[in-house]
Amino acid sequence: MPKLRPKLAAIVVSSLLLAAVLGATAGIAAAGSRSTLYPGLNLLGGPLYDSLPPQDYLACLPSGSWRAIYLWDAATQTWQHYFNTSLGIPPYVNRTDLGGIQLIPQAAGLWIIMVQQVNNPKVKDLASEPCS
Repeated sequence: MPKLRPKLAAIVVSSLLLAAVLGATAGIAAAGSRSTLYPGLNLLGGPLYDSLPPQDYLACLPSGSWRAIYLWDAATQTWQHYFNTSLGIPPYVNRTDLGGIQLIPQAAGLWIIMVQQVNNPKVKDLASEPCS
């Protein structure tokens, strides 16, 4: 029986890790089809079919409904940002040399800070995609 415990523990830990990885990736992939974005932090899935500039990706959200988006850049090990300039934030803060997002990579995970609730939000998967 003592030899069985380490093996059983290894199986349980492996199963939990696999479930966590699969659950996390499914959450990011499905985040773009959320039914509601709430005030505060929300996790979104990036564009599915192409990399997009942030202003194109968020073009279908009401202009004052969101404050900022954040994206983890694994290559540089830094957070990138894009702020909503319609809320009075100066446009220079979105410059890429200051950590601004130039393109949101396909299927990236993003944090969006919402100012107000948006039901049935629409974010673009292609630049040519209409908002309606």
